[in-house]
Amino acid sequence: MTRAILLLIDGLRPDVATAELEAGHLPHLAALTANGTRTVAATAFPSTTSVAYLPFLTGCLPGRCNVPSIRWLDRSAYRGRWWRDRDAVRSYCGWQAGHLDRDIATDVTTLFELVPESVAIFSPVTRGLTPEAVRIGGARKFWGTVSHYTENHQPGDDAVAGELLRLVSDDWRFCFAQFPAVDGHTHAAHPSAPRVLASLREVDATVGRLVEALRQAGRLEETLIAVVSDHGAAGVEQHLDLAGWFRDRGARALAHPVLWTRDPDVAVMVAGNAQAAIYAAPNTPRTIRRSFDELSVAGALGVPGDAVAQLLAEPAVALVAAEDGAGGITVASASGRATLRRVGGGIEYTRHDGDPLAIGANAIADDASWLARTIDGPYPDGPTALMDQFRSPRTGDLVIAAAEGWDFRDAWEYPEHRAGHGSLIAAHMRTPLWTNQPLPERAAWRTVDVFPLLCRWLGVPIPEGIDGR
Repeated sequence: MTRAILLLIDGLRPDVATAELEAGHLPHLAALTANGTRTVAATAFPSTTSVAYLPFLTGCLPGRCNVPSIRWLDRSAYRGRWWRDRDAVRSYCGWQAGHLDRDIATDVTTLFELVPESVAIFSPVTRGLTPEAVRIGGARKFWGTVSHYTENHQPGDDAVAGELLRLVSDDWRFCFAQFPAVDGHTHAAHPSAPRVLASLREVDATVGRLVEALRQAGRLEETLIAVVSDHGAAGVEQHLDLAGWFRDRGARALAHPVLWTRDPDVAVMVAGNAQAAIYAAPNTPRTIRRSFDELSVAGALGVPGDAVAQLLAEPAVALVAAEDGAGGITVASASGRATLRRVGGGIEYTRHDGDPLAIGANAIADDASWLARTIDGPYPDGPTALMDQFRSPRTGDLVIAAAEGWDFRDAWEYPEHRAGHGSLIAAHMRTPLWTNQPLPERAAWRTVDVFPLLCRWLGVPIPEGIDGR
């Protein structure tokens, strides 16, 4: 009977992992993948925890799942009543984390639902699991809170490692385990900080014990082991607090952690902290987003003059995107604008007065070709990722991606983020994809492609309409 184990090392950059492996610091991962595959995959946008787990576990990108970010506002339901409408403003960073399962679109199927003999360790996504299969969920909440304030995330990893090794001989077919420490220590310092590398080496030691236990149980050959990450990261040298930016210009801004702003002009939902969704006039329920041109009208976002142009003048902003009012997406940077549009089975990229995604030419291609063309560029999988983001009715009117070295929350956030993620930039979007079995040859991979690989290995039908291939 085939089995699969998905080990997610939250926040691990592929270059950091490769450098450690080549230096001989990850001997067990080196041995595990010696006859398998070591490659790089593009993650989802926004490139942030929880949201970027969904591709692995559903085969669908966040927009398709209708979970567009780690924070969002339901513009069709929010009416400004800060307590009565609290369920229309979401943040998976706090007490609402448990809402993630119910927020996933009902027509999206999780791997846990496809494979009833599944277990998950330390996972925020549990839809389809029996209560007994949700392992150390209480420890996840406990260590998530304690580690946040003590800035020591290793106890969470230790709890995951212990539970994983205890489960080796149990009767399951799919096991998902996430290790949080690399991401936590990255936020506190840098993607290659000593505590990050120490936690990564501890995961390597756990992999060694796991492989040996599988070998002794006679189950190693039948087990696919994939070592992945949900996003990368980059150092944060400067903060541009977006909610503060709007308030400094006279706008009443609704933003976490304080959600009782009276009559807000704009809602600012930050994730990672290098991505943000901006909602115009959030007190006015509506189902249709404002277009790029409508958002650019003076006062449209509560700011005198053209707020979009002013944002694009900020060095913290890499690019912004909004609907164009004609079925496409306008993407803009300080260098100018372009349009993305679905045409048949492909995406058309048309430059106007600039080339914000640095494609180099007008082009039309299918999703696989766009991925291959952009995986090594400044915005990996940018066309597909942005088109997906606006598939969700919950996505903001304006979506903003931070430039490298910046994020969108100030130093007041405790602990201060000295590194972050969430943006569309390469440092955030590129992730490791390592396996003990050789993967099919292809030009480039997405994290969402892992789902159909797992389905095929486990012999379960691949759902129709997924984004993974």
